[in-house]
Amino acid sequence: MIITFLTSFGLYLFTMCPTVYSGDSGELTTACSVLGIAHPPGYPMYVLLGKIFTLIIPFGNIAYRINLMSAFFGALSCWMVYLIVKQSEQKWTKVNESKSSFHFFSLPFTAIITALFLAFSNSLWSQSTMAEVYSLNGFFVTLIIYLLLATRYSLLAAFLFGLGLGNHHTLVLLLPGIVYFMVVAGFNLRNKRNLKVATTILLFFLLGFSVYLFMIIRSQQNPIADWDNPENITNFLKVVFRTGYGGVMHLEEKGGFLTRPMNLFVQQMSEFARNFIKSFTIFGFIVGIFGIFVNYKQNKKSFWFLFLIFIFIGPFFIFLANKPVENYTRDLLEPFYIPSIIVFAIWIGFGIIFLIKKSKLNYALIVGILIFQFKTNFAENNLRNNFIAFDSGKNILKTVQNNSLLFLDKADESVFILAYQKIVEKRKPSIEIFDCNASVFPNIYGDRYYWIKGRQRTAVRLPIERKIIWESKKNVYYLAENPNYFTDMKFYKAGLLYSLNKKLPPMVFGDFYILRKTNLRYRDKIIAYSFYVSVGNYYLETNNLVLANAMYEKANKISAELR
Repeated sequence: MIITFLTSFGLYLFTMCPTVYSGDSGELTTACSVLGIAHPPGYPMYVLLGKIFTLIIPFGNIAYRINLMSAFFGALSCWMVYLIVKQSEQKWTKVNESKSSFHFFSLPFTAIITALFLAFSNSLWSQSTMAEVYSLNGFFVTLIIYLLLATRYSLLAAFLFGLGLGNHHTLVLLLPGIVYFMVVAGFNLRNKRNLKVATTILLFFLLGFSVYLFMIIRSQQNPIADWDNPENITNFLKVVFRTGYGGVMHLEEKGGFLTRPMNLFVQQMSEFARNFIKSFTIFGFIVGIFGIFVNYKQNKKSFWFLFLIFIFIGPFFIFLANKPVENYTRDLLEPFYIPSIIVFAIWIGFGIIFLIKKSKLNYALIVGILIFQFKTNFAENNLRNNFIAFDSGKNILKTVQNNSLLFLDKADESVFILAYQKIVEKRKPSIEIFDCNASVFPNIYGDRYYWIKGRQRTAVRLPIERKIIWESKKNVYYLAENPNYFTDMKFYKAGLLYSLNKKLPPMVFGDFYILRKTNLRYRDKIIAYSFYVSVGNYYLETNNLVLANAMYEKANKISAELR
């Protein structure tokens, strides 16, 4: 049992990002560090646990400690799958078979192999090496399945269900499976005793879900990271239900409609299946398909419980989200596959048990598939020397002179990285940073600013920025694509930034910037692409055409990989 956890945790620790990573990593790490409010829905459970990890881990930078939390819960998820497979097989085995040599020796080993199939899966591995909410979400999924399938501790499961929703909304899609489980267990609301039990279960659920109240209490104390200021009920509900931020489970975003061309639906489901082959390899996928039939034949109640969870948290979610099949959405949706990946890993375990019972020679086959899976997924998920996000933020701050103003008008990626380096690591303390998207840094634009879009937002922000600029005698920089906001002021390219009303002396930024590019994932490539284009634009503006072309060639090479 302990072997399962230590092996998974050791692997994740070895391949873990050593510092802040791209995506939401910087913002989530910052929120944990200052005990703040992360982007909607706020992720209070994640923030509270993250803060604990920053306090109890005595080594490493803050980002490393939060990354380690992802590794910890990813490994715990694998351990829970070990328990689910082992105890399910023990429960379903006939009494006269329960003392066979298989259950003393082969079953524990088979359960360990199953857990390692999950540990080596691309989806879970990728999210267990950086600061993100998905390995914790996977842990809640495995724990709830274990409690219902192996122990039937319904009150504890209800409490953890509510608590888990304080980490990620997709956990609600476990509900159809949970309802089915209660029905086949003989639960009937027309029975007064069962009605009383249902009330108790609801109270335990609400007790867990009350973790969201942390956001109201903490927001009233005005932490540095206070996304959308949920200190009153109106703002609180907007944050919890992600109003203006994609909606619950991204269903508010473009594409979240029930109707679509049939070919798009086929592409979406094919992409869903492709992810399983990518995670487990085609050989592991075949064993899992075989395990589905084994589960159905062996115990139909557990099969339908797992199948409903799999369908609703997998294909049904993909159907509702309705995203086009392209590289960006692949990167966006891959972490959402983890709960269904977990269920499929359990089915792989059932398939392995059947094969081992038929012939001990199948051990070699299964171990061979596991080794092949490990070798296939290792390179992509090894972030051991990945510093690209850290270097990106550091390069931006190196560009800014001390005692300056820096306005951020770019994608969340850059903003989140800078939030970590400025707020958590205290780099360049003399620089004042303003986030034009009003997300992580203190909001100067008003409570309603984040919920307005387009020209209306521009009409709100520009007078405020103009006033700050004119009242300050400091140098002003913008991180933006093309910041020609003010007709009476001129912007000059300054490396990765734009300088307002001040043209800096020409520089060769190849001697100034550092960008370590090791094993780039999709979002890392976006950072690298943006870096080369931005520096190329600077060289073009300063008439250094040779260096400009060199930067553009590197950007084009990465652009081809992003398509």
